[in-house]
Amino acid sequence: MAKKSFFKERTKREIQEFRSSRVYRRKGLVEKIDGLPKDRVLEIRVQIIPGRFFVNVETGAEASRKAYKHGDLIALSHPKTRGECYTCPDIPLSIRARDFAKLRQIKEEEINFVGYSVQPTWSDRTKRVFPFVWHPEGIKLFAYAENMTPKGIVVEPYADAKRVRSEGASVAVEVPSRTRKNPRYKFKLNHVPIVRGRENLASVLTLKPWIIQKDEESVKERTLHDIYNIRYTWEGERERSEIITFYPHDVAGYLGIIKSELAKHNLTPMEMNPFALPSQHQADFYTKLCNNVLIYDPTLNSKNKLRKLHLAEKSILLARGIGKFGHDDFAFWDWGRDGKLKDYDWGLK
Repeated sequence: MAKKSFFKERTKREIQEFRSSRVYRRKGLVEKIDGLPKDRVLEIRVQIIPGRFFVNVETGAEASRKAYKHGDLIALSHPKTRGECYTCPDIPLSIRARDFAKLRQIKEEEINFVGYSVQPTWSDRTKRVFPFVWHPEGIKLFAYAENMTPKGIVVEPYADAKRVRSEGASVAVEVPSRTRKNPRYKFKLNHVPIVRGRENLASVLTLKPWIIQKDEESVKERTLHDIYNIRYTWEGERERSEIITFYPHDVAGYLGIIKSELAKHNLTPMEMNPFALPSQHQADFYTKLCNNVLIYDPTLNSKNKLRKLHLAEKSILLARGIGKFGHDDFAFWDWGRDGKLKDYDWGLK
């Protein structure tokens, strides 16, 4: 189905109408993309997905899907036990800044992370995965909800229960779809830190989307991409196949919670935000990935064998952007520098 106009990108045919240049090296690729004018195109003639994902597959699309599901993740260095969380002075932002800084020590062409992860040893003990590609998409969805819809992000907190301080709140959120004529999505985010206390870091590390068990014709629960994101670990690996992946609707929903609580002068959800909110710089870079870049794929049947980037490729290039420009410049929202998230410029820079 067609995307709403706010989310539309140039098609491959439209991209090919602009003057293009080619690049055959991984080194310096991020800088070339970052410097693209809005009316120029870069054709990438080098493989972005690591070679191991092409084993036993027939197409680049299959390799990209494997990389999205099984690619390298930055395992955040959060406390390993609930008790350690209670005495840890870190917030998620400081943990990300510390761990993302390590990317600056890796050669650009050797950075292959598709996202970052946390894994608590308490509660459900399930790994949480945050793909880089969904952060700018989540900000864009939040901006659409705030600027283009009468309701914005609808937030219904259930924060009066006795366990909210120790386990976080359960908050129902209603988020618009990016697809034309699709109803809104309504789901819960569980373990949202609402009440300030030593338990907050332990709570947010177990943040979890949850389907609301009731019938409503005007809303949907989760995206098809989430529902059908079936994942199995490699044979011989000890890690469980089950993971929790966060999508743009989760990012937008959490931002709606932040906005709602800020109106009550409550900074807790913002301070405990688990999502690496992009800067305007990253938003510009992401716009170029979607609208000014094509990649050569020898497995295609088309004559020129060019296509737009896949999710895993975008994620890897965003990770390389963090390595090149640094956490504070690229993966950190600074209100004084970037302005309001809802006012980000998503034009073709």
